[in-house]
Amino acid sequence: MKDVVRIRGLHGGYQPDLPILKGVDLVVGQGEFVVLLGPNGAGKSTLVKTIAGLVPVHEGAIKLYGEEISRLPAHLRLRHRLAFVPQTENIFAQMSIRENLQLAAQILPKAERAERMAAMMETFPDLARRPATRAGSLSGGQRQMLAVARAMIVDPQVLILDEPSAGLSPLMVADVFDRLRAINQTGITILLVEQNVRAGLGIASRGVILVEGRVAHDAPSAILANDPVVADLYLGGHAAAPAREGAL
Repeated sequence: MKDVVRIRGLHGGYQPDLPILKGVDLVVGQGEFVVLLGPNGAGKSTLVKTIAGLVPVHEGAIKLYGEEISRLPAHLRLRHRLAFVPQTENIFAQMSIRENLQLAAQILPKAERAERMAAMMETFPDLARRPATRAGSLSGGQRQMLAVARAMIVDPQVLILDEPSAGLSPLMVADVFDRLRAINQTGITILLVEQNVRAGLGIASRGVILVEGRVAHDAPSAILANDPVVADLYLGGHAAAPAREGAL
């Protein structure tokens, strides 16, 4: 399996003298679906924001398809087809669905914009049925779908998401995760931060547990889901159900 993201000895955080990440090593392969888990304050969101270029790297390296991107500005990482969906402020509430997508498409060459808009409407039929609807009036699940569509419009090779299930009902979580599964099945690599252990391990092929800014465990999801010691130590004592048959 070809490496897509390779992280070595990564130290990072908002202040150089107070690192949140303390030597993270992580490799994500082509087409993998990896979920980042761990207790609050472990550095999960900081890690994905650092990969996306939103948090400074103090030491170490981040490589995308073998190219060093540790010092690359966030907007240029997007041009390298690495897309990030933050947990909050991931849509423009006063704009319509169509306007949100059109704005995200501005980074593309003009000749490609209409084609990518059409592709997103096909991929997200719930959005296509109401393109003129103001984004702020959408349900939580629909907002997340729009946020993912905004990220996907640039046709990324790597999609990173920070807590897409936050605040959603179980039904909406299932809808969003079904869409992510379908995206992953097209060959797009996904790295997902998730507090919902059961849902995260149920959808991902591999789980990585961060503790105090370091990788504590890295194993197939089915193994982590059925390990009571891991659950007690790092996941609040709530072992996840075994991954569903057919899960990625």
